[in-house]
Amino acid sequence: MKLFTYLFVFVFLLSGADIIGQEYHQTIRGSIRDADNQQLLEGVSILVLDTDLGGVSDSLGNFTLPNIPIGRHALRVSYIGYHTLVINPVILESGKETILEITLEASTSVLQSVVVSAAENQFSTACPTVRVLTNEETLKFPATFDDPARMVMSLAGVANDNDQANGLSIRGNSPNGMQWQLEGLEIVNPNHTPNAGTFSDRITQNGGGVNILSVQMLDASYFYTGAFPVEFGNAISGIMDMKLRKGNDQNHEFTGQAGLIGIELASEGPLPTQRSSYLVNYRYSTVGLLQKLGLEFGDEAISFQDLSFNLSFPFNSGARATFFGMGGSSDNNFKAKRDSSLWQFDKDGFDIDFISRMGLLGGTLSIPLSQKGSWSSAIAFSGLESQRLATPLNSDYEPVPGEKDETVQTKLSIRSTYLHKFSPNNRFRIGISLTNHYSKITSIINDQTIAYGQGSGLLFQPYLDWQYRKGKLITNLGLHYSLFTFNNSTAVEPRASVEWKVSSKNSLSLSYGLHSQLQLPQLYYSSNSHIDNSRLGLNKAHHLGTAYKQFLTDNLQLITEVFYQRLFNMAVSLDRESSFSAYNMLESFVEENLSNEGTAENYGLELSMKRFQSNDYYYLVNATVYQSKYQGSDGIKRDSRYNGNYILNAILGKSWNWTSKKGNLRSLGVNIRGNLLGGFRETPIDAESSLFLGRTVYQEDKAFSIQQKDYFRVDLRIYYQNNSPRSTGRISFDIQNLLNTQNTAFSYYDFRQAVTVQKYQLGLIPMLSYRIKI
Repeated sequence: MKLFTYLFVFVFLLSGADIIGQEYHQTIRGSIRDADNQQLLEGVSILVLDTDLGGVSDSLGNFTLPNIPIGRHALRVSYIGYHTLVINPVILESGKETILEITLEASTSVLQSVVVSAAENQFSTACPTVRVLTNEETLKFPATFDDPARMVMSLAGVANDNDQANGLSIRGNSPNGMQWQLEGLEIVNPNHTPNAGTFSDRITQNGGGVNILSVQMLDASYFYTGAFPVEFGNAISGIMDMKLRKGNDQNHEFTGQAGLIGIELASEGPLPTQRSSYLVNYRYSTVGLLQKLGLEFGDEAISFQDLSFNLSFPFNSGARATFFGMGGSSDNNFKAKRDSSLWQFDKDGFDIDFISRMGLLGGTLSIPLSQKGSWSSAIAFSGLESQRLATPLNSDYEPVPGEKDETVQTKLSIRSTYLHKFSPNNRFRIGISLTNHYSKITSIINDQTIAYGQGSGLLFQPYLDWQYRKGKLITNLGLHYSLFTFNNSTAVEPRASVEWKVSSKNSLSLSYGLHSQLQLPQLYYSSNSHIDNSRLGLNKAHHLGTAYKQFLTDNLQLITEVFYQRLFNMAVSLDRESSFSAYNMLESFVEENLSNEGTAENYGLELSMKRFQSNDYYYLVNATVYQSKYQGSDGIKRDSRYNGNYILNAILGKSWNWTSKKGNLRSLGVNIRGNLLGGFRETPIDAESSLFLGRTVYQEDKAFSIQQKDYFRVDLRIYYQNNSPRSTGRISFDIQNLLNTQNTAFSYYDFRQAVTVQKYQLGLIPMLSYRIKI
């Protein structure tokens, strides 16, 4: 660890060099629209609070506030006939202009001032419990690796299934229950190394080592849980909808980052077409340097790279178009030592090569049609291909037939929505989502085909909803319909929510939704002459929740939420009484016929206390107590795989800001996070049968009867930021698992040792990086 100490101190001191003595300023720019019809608003007043600085939007809805001192600010946005909006915080750095896209809601009979962050201003009130993940938080929270999914792990009701991956167990559900979206479109798994942290080393549907989209590309991410709004389908636990940031349309800006796991470069600026812009980002990463410094990654060589872009084209009419894309590749290789006396575990005698490729292209178009309506559409094609070869070596270290897994998935997604506003109190939406799913799966072990199949189907999802505001009440009523043409399975899904604005500081909401989701591809498409699960229907779930939000002070918010989820139509064994349920699956295959007779149940209480950053410190503390049970075809109610019973999270951050003798504004920040989770569940291993059959065999009649030890982890992030006249530099030092706690991952039967082996999650992982914005 001496190298880390010396390197950190050296760069820390280097970045602290004084440059020039002056007070630095930067520009806040943006556009202002009606939240419903997307019309550009002229004459809107924008004021920087605690200053006399401000401006007014022009005929195209644009505004510019030049010469604003760098630092944290709050903006008040006001316009006749609309609710006054206070955006806090607005972060201003010397190396980059701050560009905001602001929407205002037409006022009803009750005028009020709404306080939100810049990111929160973009989402609809149709879901009062949505969590908005800002880039500021992603860059501030410890050990997130600039990944919004890893930041979500600090929220109430969310547990990470493995340190190596960003898979999310939400309120006791499997990580497979959620869905990734980009610009409101369903996409394939957008993560590098999608096999990370799994028992069989096969890919998962939603998890991976790190998100392919860098935080440099994101405006914000919106995380929905519970009874999410009517436009969302094909998920039963949560939605992660990522929104792309548009580039600077007036000036060229650059961001670079270098660290122990690689480099990253981003560029943005205007295009020749008026007010159009580009944003592009490239990243290359490898853990090779960390391994040379003595950190344990299982002797695996891991690397990845990605490229993403977003082109934005606004029009004077108020219409907007974008064209975006992303692509990433990742590799994970393990080479057996050519000395069998050094082989301790089963894996040691294998050469293992894993490769994954993901790509996406898409676009959006939104058009204000009149003062009463707007229309928006989007399309994206995404694909994922992965291959894993596990080749055992014989006594002469020559390869012999082993394991081969190949997966191909594509999704062509189209969304179109029309919104009509009858009055400020009354609006109606109607839309449709079309997603064509294609999957091809191959799994071969010792020249024997375990799974093989391919197929496709169109998921047809029309929806409509009506929102009515009356005084302090906001009511949303909606209906969503799902039809999967692969086997003509259907679901009619009513949605409803009511929010009561008790006062300017308190609100109470009640929401209900019936949701459905496709089965895992390996259930539909992998089959043989004796097994056919192609007719399985959709998984379904009733979700009911009530939430109370209260601002105890201007900066301190308490959120209490009670939730209940009843799942049915879950896939369970057809031909025998068994504890098996696909509800507990992550990446495995099934070699038996299934039916939709399974059920599950989740319920619990979430408490969150959040202090927004003020006086240079913030904190977030939350607690969740929950139960997650399921029933297989044997009719016995059992703990589910992800029933940890409780989740405790705490994050505390403090920054010190000062101006050097020569005028540089500097910041030193310390952020610490603690996670304490009840252990997940495991099924006992039958050692005798495992040894006899040559594979890990579980005692199915005792499914998930063992609870792992409680999971505990502390993460730390220290950063130092220096604002010079034309650039902002930040050096960050993260430590994941600061106390090097040994947390259980899973157990398996190791034939080389002839014993059951317990695998542990990652130990202490330090990360050092330097980021500069110009």
